[in-house]
Amino acid sequence: MDKVDITSLIKRTLGLKHKLKVHESLKPPDNHEDLSVMILSRWELEDELSAIDEILTSQREKSTAEKKKIIRAAVSGKTKTKKKTTKKSK
Repeated sequence: MDKVDITSLIKRTLGLKHKLKVHESLKPPDNHEDLSVMILSRWELEDELSAIDEILTSQREKSTAEKKKIIRAAVSGKTKTKKKTTKKSK
């Protein structure tokens, strides 16, 4: 997944969070039918938000693992001492 995909998922997350805040600010409907539709639409938004969060979390775990490999390789390369070879004169 490249940065463009990740950025678009983050933007989608922000949009979903905004929609959820709008739902919270709305006056509850007067009848059960409308209330059930409102609850269902909220659940759908929350489910999509949760799915995107799982994808982003998975991507961050992969990215972190790659960064750890790079850091460990750099650290282990720096901590090893190199043997100096001396030339013997004839």
